[in-house]
Amino acid sequence: MQVFRKKSGLRRLAKQRAFFWCLIALPLAQFCVFYIGVNFNSFLLAFRHYGYTEGYSFAGWDNFRRVWYDWVNNESFSTMFLNSLLTYAVTLVVGITLALLFSYFIYKKMPLSNLFRVMLFMPNILSTLVMVLLFKYFTENAIPELFDNAFGGLLSTNDTAKPTLLFFLVWTGFGTQVLMYVGAMNNIPESAVESAKLDGITPVKEFAFITLPLIWPTFVTFIIVGLAALFTNQLNLYSFYERAAPVSVQTIGYYLYKAAQGGTPPEYPYLAAMGLMLTFIALPVVFIVKWLMEKFGPRTV
Repeated sequence: MQVFRKKSGLRRLAKQRAFFWCLIALPLAQFCVFYIGVNFNSFLLAFRHYGYTEGYSFAGWDNFRRVWYDWVNNESFSTMFLNSLLTYAVTLVVGITLALLFSYFIYKKMPLSNLFRVMLFMPNILSTLVMVLLFKYFTENAIPELFDNAFGGLLSTNDTAKPTLLFFLVWTGFGTQVLMYVGAMNNIPESAVESAKLDGITPVKEFAFITLPLIWPTFVTFIIVGLAALFTNQLNLYSFYERAAPVSVQTIGYYLYKAAQGGTPPEYPYLAAMGLMLTFIALPVVFIVKWLMEKFGPRTV
């Protein structure tokens, strides 16, 4: 009987392991091919040169020198870097701040909180392309007609294109953040909140000294993810302009996406070298900021 139970248990364990490996086989294969494989190939490409007759050959540091020369001497790259930094700054200061406030508003079930929940989640329910088309029609047609063409097309005017794109980025970025923040806030112990209320805590102090410290790991995650995507965020420019975005609004992420999407084999080593240099710039910043936020973050009182 014991032998039979042992064999039955082994068969059950084998089935569970087989089910587990079948479940993760496809995601694991995708991760190996499209993340590890692609990044490893990009690393190799950064040190290669492509010729139409001889194919790929070792190029040493030539691609990195070309990238550095373009960064220093091409003014358009200065504009792209500044736009990338501005995009992250607006997302950090405006986007995350408003997401925290809206999440706290919804978490406390204040009046019209359900309406805000729907309005903030709407961009995540619909396709990004659909949202871009609706937003583009609204900014290019509805607003100019409403104000008797005083503004012109918001996306086609240099003075208003960048603020309009940044507004769209912040608005469409609320959904995921609010979902995560509200989920973290709902895990706050009721006893801590009730005890603070008995001591006469105000809603502002409750947010600053109880809510924010207890959801700090989630907050840090969004800061770090934003930093990691500093040079890959293309500000939805390809959805709005395709390959014809004005230089004044372009970001490094848009440049890399456009160049890779329509590139040729001789261009890939140059792009790979640029991506590797951007990684070496962003990586230490990410780790330093993570360490600082975890070490000097708020504590509950």
